[in-house]
Amino acid sequence: MSEQVIFFTGAGGFIGRYILAHYLERGDCDLYLLENGRFCKRLKEYLDAATPDPAKRGRARVIEGDITAAGLGLDPALRDELKERVTHVIHLAALYNLSAPREVSMRVNVEGTRNVLDFASGLKQLDRLGYMSTVAISGDYSGVYSEEDFDKGQRFKNYYAETKFLAEKVVRERRDAIPTVICRPTIVVGHSKTGAIEKIDGPYYGLTVILRRLHLVTVDTGQTKCHIAPVDYVADAFHAIFEDESAPGKVYCLGDPNPLTYTEFYDLACERLGRIKPLIRLPASVMRPVVRMPFSFEITGVTAEAFEYSVNPVEYPVTNAQAVVKKCGIACPSVPSYIDAMLSYFQQHYHDPRVRRGDWKQGTT
Repeated sequence: MSEQVIFFTGAGGFIGRYILAHYLERGDCDLYLLENGRFCKRLKEYLDAATPDPAKRGRARVIEGDITAAGLGLDPALRDELKERVTHVIHLAALYNLSAPREVSMRVNVEGTRNVLDFASGLKQLDRLGYMSTVAISGDYSGVYSEEDFDKGQRFKNYYAETKFLAEKVVRERRDAIPTVICRPTIVVGHSKTGAIEKIDGPYYGLTVILRRLHLVTVDTGQTKCHIAPVDYVADAFHAIFEDESAPGKVYCLGDPNPLTYTEFYDLACERLGRIKPLIRLPASVMRPVVRMPFSFEITGVTAEAFEYSVNPVEYPVTNAQAVVKKCGIACPSVPSYIDAMLSYFQQHYHDPRVRRGDWKQGTT
């Protein structure tokens, strides 16, 4: 009998697969991987490819369900089995898209999280729950937004940020009854060695502008930091923190402790790509109407929602996270050390239809 039995939502997503890899390597835990409908096949194929050892593969079971349904849409007999066995819950499943309708984001991110918490509250052997939030919950707040901060009177740039804020609120309200680890990653970029991504997000919008040679006149982002971290670091940090016995009850920001400014990041990208750096930097008040014009996205590749992140000066200390990951010998790589891999992969794949560009119906993790 395994010591650890993990119920995992969102394991088939971009971050989820890297976290899952840590547990697939082990021989002392069983995994119940909740996946929705058409994504079950994709996750099973990944497991078959990633885990050739039959003994280890046999410990990972894909179960079909739905976080937006009461009881997670699980068969009653399976629910009874899980109630007796599960010791750890990892909840990653979410709808991450800045253009998704509010009602859909509410259903997946808020009601889905509430349903997972209801499920977890009935587990007889529950040791802890790990919840993946996001620094986007800081909304339009300017200044230092610490790991201890939550409601600072901020307004939200999009429904994703709003619903993830509301979802974390639900999680925080249940922390006295459910030992919980909350992690807030910054914008997650490609793998630090391969550059591999699944979705254009964050700084990749700006890279699109550079590749289209439309970057010579750009927005003046001032000292606004480009808060990014490679997916492998985020997954390694989450795993290390979730497994730390002192982790429950705290919030951890998973990001670069020494982020570049947006200006530094894009100047570095231009340098590595052999492109001229921007010649004119205009105030956000001038550029904002431009990115909101009809057909601006089709021309520049930048969404109005993404633009707002580049002009909002906010700092995210990573004090709690660093205290744990340093013990494990884990460190977030510096941008200059992985930007070449990031740029190379993006150049090769940004026309690839498999790299998502805003259709929220394509994925929920």
